[in-house]
Amino acid sequence: MIKKIAIWAFFSIALAFTACDNFTLIPPNQVQSNNQQYNHLADSFYYLGRSFSEDSSNQEMALQLYDSALEYYQKANHKARMATIYKRKGFAYEYLEDYAKVIQLEKKALKLNLEIDNKREAAIVLNYLGIAYTIIGDLDSALYYYHQGLTLSEITFDTIEIIEISQNIGISYEYRGDFDQSIEAYVESLKYCELINHTAGVFDLNLCIGKQFLKNEKLEKADFYFHNAEQLIDSVEEYYKQVDFHHTLGNYHFAQGRKQKAKRLYEKALSISAQASFKRGQAAVHKSLATLYLEEMDYENAIQNALLAVDYERLINHSGGLVTSLMVLAQTQYQQALFEKANNSLKEAVDICLEKGLYESLDEVYYHLCQSKKLEKKYGEALDYYEIYHEIKDSLWSVEVQTKIADLELKHQSEKQQQQIELLNEENNSKQQKLKARNYLIVSLVLLVFLIVGIAYFFRQIAHNKLAKMEMELQKYIISVKNDTQSTQSEPQIASHEFARQYELTQREEEVLGCICQGMNNADIGKQIFVSTNTVKYHIKNLYVKLDVKNRVEARNMLQS
Repeated sequence: MIKKIAIWAFFSIALAFTACDNFTLIPPNQVQSNNQQYNHLADSFYYLGRSFSEDSSNQEMALQLYDSALEYYQKANHKARMATIYKRKGFAYEYLEDYAKVIQLEKKALKLNLEIDNKREAAIVLNYLGIAYTIIGDLDSALYYYHQGLTLSEITFDTIEIIEISQNIGISYEYRGDFDQSIEAYVESLKYCELINHTAGVFDLNLCIGKQFLKNEKLEKADFYFHNAEQLIDSVEEYYKQVDFHHTLGNYHFAQGRKQKAKRLYEKALSISAQASFKRGQAAVHKSLATLYLEEMDYENAIQNALLAVDYERLINHSGGLVTSLMVLAQTQYQQALFEKANNSLKEAVDICLEKGLYESLDEVYYHLCQSKKLEKKYGEALDYYEIYHEIKDSLWSVEVQTKIADLELKHQSEKQQQQIELLNEENNSKQQKLKARNYLIVSLVLLVFLIVGIAYFFRQIAHNKLAKMEMELQKYIISVKNDTQSTQSEPQIASHEFARQYELTQREEEVLGCICQGMNNADIGKQIFVSTNTVKYHIKNLYVKLDVKNRVEARNMLQS
């Protein structure tokens, strides 16, 4: 009820100001005073719009209030605030998942920020444009805007923004499968971490880059970055980072055939995980040990470690890890001719893949089923599983191709819709000019009536006083709501502020991390911070990269530690 009264009050004030502007000739010495009035009224609409935008069901109302604020900022020619309105409208449309609108509005904000030479804000908007294009799958456009934002950030010496944009560039190249460009972006981010002596960031990025080289079998370069990370390991206090380092270094030596050294590193990682009760680390290391023992044909130790990996993955409810652990276990079992146990392990893995939608692992599970049946000399069943394996693999490839085609079609449709929107805007502007001319005539007639009927002035003053009183009460209400909001949110913000600054998290990523620690799912997080589920997923991916974790449990443990 209070919100409805507030809306009517503000719209009434807006109408009163509009009427005065239409039929009053403003002397030059009053222009500055009127600009202040416009800014004051626009600020009221703006903050009320932000209040509505905090409610996921009121994005449309927030957009209407932003439009009213924009009208008065335009009259006052306040370009900085106009740019802010366009950016906030973009956030609202982002929640509504209308990314064509998001891109259109962010481009308007970018244009205004460039006009007033606000390079720092322009860089932030360019980053948002890159994120929007990344979400719709237009990675070429995303990279274009990221690079533009990076250029402006370098001009303004905004190191934090440079690090964030460089990481986003690396992520986009990684999504596109461009390994070299991805590495280059991550190295750029590392350079700036070294520039500001951010030791934790330097360690994390060296380890991250080393992993990328290891994944792409560039072992010599991986060795360089692992060596750099090793120089800083003594300064790392977080147990999960120590586990990750020793486990990753073990994988590196295993890939080079140095099995005994790899085994010692795995055992070191396992010891740290056990001391800290880090079950995710224990599961991962046991799985790696099982693979190592399997290659050495030490089946007893291989099965023992594989079973432990399966148990820990079940304990932490990590479906993807459980599937891979079951495959390692099954491989150990069918190589010892324990065919029934192997088949049971693999069928459980199939059920998990189908239940959890882990289709990217399903083809590998059927491949192991084929190998098991072949060793069991049941060649008919082996052939059946082999055909299923190829069908799934071909299907996954087909889906990938179709996704790329869909991305191109989406890009074409977005460009077409944007052209139609621009034409509609031109048509609306023409209609508004005609409407204003008609309004001038109507207001002139009303003015004549007001001049004849002097008593109208008395009633107008009463109405004006009432509106002023309503505005004052509404301002008090907005301040009260704002204080209440700050008081309810202050504790988690304070609790996570130092952590966010340490890992160079954006404000939105800090909010998402706080929601993750409260046990929210993606949909709940979207409602809490008023963005779409896709955007939440995007921010979570960025969090995983910055914190170098693989899931929510690791992220929450990292914050709590």
